[in-house]
Amino acid sequence: MKKNILLAVAVLVILAGIGAAAYFLKPQVPSTQNDIIGIGTTASSSNYTVTVENVSDIKALQPDLSREVKYGASVTEDVKKLVGAKIDTIRTKLKEDPLHADNWFMLGVLYHAVNDYKAAEEVWEFLLKVIDPPAVAVVMDNLGKLYKFDLKDFPKSESYFKQSIQANPASITPYVELFELYRYLYKQNTTAAVDIITEAGKKFPDNPDPYTLLGAYYRDKKDYVKARAALEIALDRARAAGNVSLIEAIGNEIADLPR
Repeated sequence: MKKNILLAVAVLVILAGIGAAAYFLKPQVPSTQNDIIGIGTTASSSNYTVTVENVSDIKALQPDLSREVKYGASVTEDVKKLVGAKIDTIRTKLKEDPLHADNWFMLGVLYHAVNDYKAAEEVWEFLLKVIDPPAVAVVMDNLGKLYKFDLKDFPKSESYFKQSIQANPASITPYVELFELYRYLYKQNTTAAVDIITEAGKKFPDNPDPYTLLGAYYRDKKDYVKARAALEIALDRARAAGNVSLIEAIGNEIADLPR
């Protein structure tokens, strides 16, 4: 008989710099921060149930909870003390009860916070084996960001974001992440960035964000005709949503485009 593991993870809807008025105040630039989804985020949370055969199966799959934490060179002693204590607490809980996926998820976030990327990778890859869709998409997004920003393995990053799309088609996050990956880091001399964000625009017909990104992309390419066309679509969507701040921001951006 299968046992249930309760996953209570806050699923953050990341717009990755889109949709906010401040986005238009400067040219589009690469993200400099890996916004791993995790603790202390403003989010909507859902309880997901995932299944394994039994506790023994989990223990056979799980990462070593006694491994030494490999702190990054830039991590201060104060941070080591603070985060190290949190890691110890979570590990103790997991040794007592390994069926709480939210604790595993938090452990990966804590490892990442102190730049122990290998440990974070191990935890999130473990969660891939025990969490079902759509909840597993959050783990895939974090692995995609890990390979994108930290481990610099862009094909793996791309793969995880594509898997995330399949796991949770209702999330726009992996589309945006792929757009930024193609825009700045990988397959830059292709149409991949435009293709994926255009696909997002069709998939999420009420969301202005894909077209704010596309408009900014064309603006930075100095293709002002295409930039205007994309931003006008975004403006129509913002008006339909009644998003006053975004309406103003997009309107100002359109007005500033050279004719």
